[in-house]
Amino acid sequence: MFTVPGAAAPQGSKRAFRTGGRIVLVESSAKVKPYRAAVAAAAYAAGAVVVDGPVSVRVAFSFVRPASHFGARGLRTAARTFPGKPDTDKLVRATLDALTGIAYRDDAQVVEIWATKAYGPTAQTVIAISAA
Repeated sequence: MFTVPGAAAPQGSKRAFRTGGRIVLVESSAKVKPYRAAVAAAAYAAGAVVVDGPVSVRVAFSFVRPASHFGARGLRTAARTFPGKPDTDKLVRATLDALTGIAYRDDAQVVEIWATKAYGPTAQTVIAISAA
């Protein structure tokens, strides 16, 4: 198990454009690449090794509440109890892609995923990978 500090970034859609007769795909979010690099660095630091068989991945995304959730008397009663955006599936996609070649050869090996997202004191992602 290891922790990735900072806010997770969702793997969104790709934008396509033509340049010099070629079609180029670009991530729609500039935050995805640094997030995937942070996941990879944390996995390497934790001693992750490439597994050949099926794997189970548990991911807990934690986000800091926005300032708009607080009023003069503390947490507003109308404040959400859970983070809405970004979508959990897009967060998982970015995380699994970042671990490809580090914890498993291909994310097709992931046969079980357990993911949560919640508000917490710090923005972080906690990841646990095990043989399924």
